[in-house]
Amino acid sequence: MKRPKPIPNLSRDQSDLDLAANSATYVGSQEHKAKRWWGGLPGVRVRKDGRIQRPKKQHTTVCHLVTEEDQNKATLWVREAIRKGNCRFVDGDGCFPKQVWHTDGDGGHWRGLCVNPEKGEYKGWPVKAEEMP
Repeated sequence: MKRPKPIPNLSRDQSDLDLAANSATYVGSQEHKAKRWWGGLPGVRVRKDGRIQRPKKQHTTVCHLVTEEDQNKATLWVREAIRKGNCRFVDGDGCFPKQVWHTDGDGGHWRGLCVNPEKGEYKGWPVKAEEMP
């Protein structure tokens, strides 16, 4: 088995980061929601035994951000992560970084992924501290 190549982090200056942060938004994703959310119906099911079930997937994490207030809070997290440089650019990203990460005020850790690089739209999910870059 080959070792994966490291993903390059193409640096940007602070003015580029600020420009991207000003228009980045958190849109979420149904594949990490277990309850009805601002985007519609969830994509995962929680079984009676507490296990998460998602068609054709063995593992997923559930994001508990389901209200419009949660969406606004997560958008602020994405923007703060980009401004602070807690992000990774890869070839072809344009203005918006492919990955972002954030630790909220309650000690929760979040990772985000750009799902629409033209508009700067992100989805994100909670992670453990050891999963943070």
